[in-house]
Amino acid sequence: MKNKSKKKPVKIQTSFTAENLTSYSGVEPVYKFICKLGLSTLFRSISIKLGKNAKYETQNLLSMMILGIFSGMNRIVKMEAFSRDPLIRKIFRIKEKIDEDTITNRLNRFGMSQNEELLKINSLASNKVHKKLQTSSDILDIDSSVRIVYGKQEGATKGYNPKKRGAKSYHPLLCFLNSTKECILSWLRPGSAYTSNNSSEFMKQAFSLLPSTIQDLLVRADSGFFDGQLLDVIESRPNTEYIIKVKLRNFMKILIGRDWETLSGEPGTQTTEFMYQAKGWKQARKFVIIKKLTSVESEGMLLKKENYDYFCYVTNIYDSPLLIHSLYGDRGESENWIEAVKNQMFAGSLLTQNFWTNEALWLLSVISYNVSVWMRKLSDKKTWQEEPMTFRMWFIQIAGKVIESGRRISLKMSRYNYHKERWINLEKMIDSLEFL
Repeated sequence: MKNKSKKKPVKIQTSFTAENLTSYSGVEPVYKFICKLGLSTLFRSISIKLGKNAKYETQNLLSMMILGIFSGMNRIVKMEAFSRDPLIRKIFRIKEKIDEDTITNRLNRFGMSQNEELLKINSLASNKVHKKLQTSSDILDIDSSVRIVYGKQEGATKGYNPKKRGAKSYHPLLCFLNSTKECILSWLRPGSAYTSNNSSEFMKQAFSLLPSTIQDLLVRADSGFFDGQLLDVIESRPNTEYIIKVKLRNFMKILIGRDWETLSGEPGTQTTEFMYQAKGWKQARKFVIIKKLTSVESEGMLLKKENYDYFCYVTNIYDSPLLIHSLYGDRGESENWIEAVKNQMFAGSLLTQNFWTNEALWLLSVISYNVSVWMRKLSDKKTWQEEPMTFRMWFIQIAGKVIESGRRISLKMSRYNYHKERWINLEKMIDSLEFL
C-alpha cells in the first residue's frame, strides 16, 4: 500500500505594508464614554502652563494615556507606540506619534497641587456616576498595599515587604466604594511609611471626595488602621458606622475572667462585648470578640486543651457579633480591586525618577480603572463583574480598519468576531448614556 503524500503547506507571503489598521477598536466607545462623563473637558483645568510652541494639549495627552492604560500600555515608551495607532491619531487629530520625551516632560510638570487636581477631577466624575445610580448608602473599604520597584525612583524606600524583604517599594493608601468597586482616593507613599501614617488626614480627604448622594456609610479597615485619631474622624461624619479589625494580642489580659456567650446554632462559637478606652483616646468604644473552636487536644494531657481562632473588632454598630463579623468578612474583595489597579491597570509600573510624576501616573491608572468599572456598571452589570484584563481582551483589543471617506470616518471589524453581538450591544448602551 502506497503512503499517501502529505499536502504541502499553502505558501503565504507576509509583509508589513497594510495601512490604517488598528489593534484597539474598543477604544472608540471608551473615548465616547470619557467625553460623555466630561473627563476630557475636566482635564483642561489642570494648572500647567504651556509654551506657545506646545504641540499637544494636556487634556488630549491625559485622555490618550487613559486609553493607553485601558489598552494594555504598561510603560511610557509603549504610550509612544500607542499614539502611532491610526485610530488614536484620528480620535485626537494628530498627524504623527507623541514621543516618549514629550509625554515624560509634560508629566514632570505635575506636583502636589496638580495631583490634587486629578483627585478632584476623579471626584467630579464619580459624582456624575452616582447621581445616575442614585446611590444613597455605601461601604468604604480602606487598605494599603506594597508596590515593589527596581530602580532609583524618588521616594521608594525599604519597608514592610512580605514578598521581597529588603526591596525598595512604595506603600500606597487606597479606599474603594463597594457599590461600584471604584477607588475614590489613593496616596502614593514611601515604602517605609507605616500603614496608619496620616490615616486620619486620608480619611478626611476621602470624606470630602465622596459622591454627594451618599448619606449612610459603613467604613471597614484592617488592624493596621486601629488608630484613635482615625476613629475620631470617622465618628465626626453623620450617619457613618465603622468596623475596624483589632490585633487581639493587645487585649489578652482584658479577656481574663470575662464571660462568654455561647451562640445557639453555632457550636464551638462564643462571643463577648465590652467598652474600653485605649491610651490616648477621648472616650471608650465598643469592642466585639468572637472565638471559634478549631481543635481539642487531649492525648497525654490531664485536662483537655481547646484551641480557638479569635476575631476582634472595634465598632459603633449595635447588632449581633456574628453580623458584624460577617460584614467585615465581605471586605476581602477589596484586595482583588487593589490587584486590578496595580497589576491590570499598571499602577506603579509606569514610572519615572520623580516622585510627583510617579504619583500622577499612579492616579492616571486609578482613573483608568474607575472609568472601566463606571462604564461597565452603567452599561452591563454582567460585564461589570469581569476583571479589567478580561474586558480588555474581548472588547478593547480587537483588530479593525480605519476608513476615511470624505468627512466620514468608519471603523470596520471582522464579521466573524466571536463577541460581535455582545460588543455591538455594549456600544449601543454606552451611546445611550446621558449625564446631568
